[in-house]
Amino acid sequence: MAKGSGFSKYSVLLSSVLFASALTALPGCASRGVPANLDHQTENASGTALYRAAADGDFEAVSALTKSGAPLNTLTGDGTPLMAAVHARADRIAWYLLSKGAAPDLAETNKITPLMVASGQGDRRLVRLLLSAGARVNAMDVHGSTAVMRAAEQGQLSVVKVLLAAGANVNVSQGGESLLMKVVSTGDLLTAEMLLAAGADVNYRAKNGASALDLARARNHQDLEMLLVQAGAEL
Repeated sequence: MAKGSGFSKYSVLLSSVLFASALTALPGCASRGVPANLDHQTENASGTALYRAAADGDFEAVSALTKSGAPLNTLTGDGTPLMAAVHARADRIAWYLLSKGAAPDLAETNKITPLMVASGQGDRRLVRLLLSAGARVNAMDVHGSTAVMRAAEQGQLSVVKVLLAAGANVNVSQGGESLLMKVVSTGDLLTAEMLLAAGADVNYRAKNGASALDLARARNHQDLEMLLVQAGAEL
């Protein structure tokens, strides 16, 4: 939600950014095909201020800083301003940043994208928003995790459904275990049903030879065991 009182924290920086913007607008300055505030940049003062405003859910400050030329695609060490908005569940700010050209998949060295975070949080509105802005549904972080894996592991069934409809790979694997195996391990019957309906490989085996059925039996998940057998699991 917008905070009318948060703008004062950024007034000094905003003044300097406005001054810098005025200088670059003077005649004789080289023109660029892409606005400077859409460039991918490392951490800087105005980008950090925009990140903090987004993290605070302060729409007025985000809007003012953006209009003054603050870079939208700055990597601050904690992520981009868009990532801050996603963590804060500030969908209005996320929509605004994306509409102004924020890169939906820009991530730190961990490769965790805003879509992954929104999916794990179970925030379907933000997930839909990011997907509509072109976020890569099958992007992987450095550990091989994807948005649908995060959603499934957190039991976010409605988000899993949205991601699968958007083309998420139902047979993605991480650490030798398929997504179905991970869900079976948690005992989540409903998500397992959805994955199987979407084409999950019921007989995928880990490097040690274990299958989803083996995991269901080992954890005494009898309903899941029955489901997997009905889906064609090899006995």
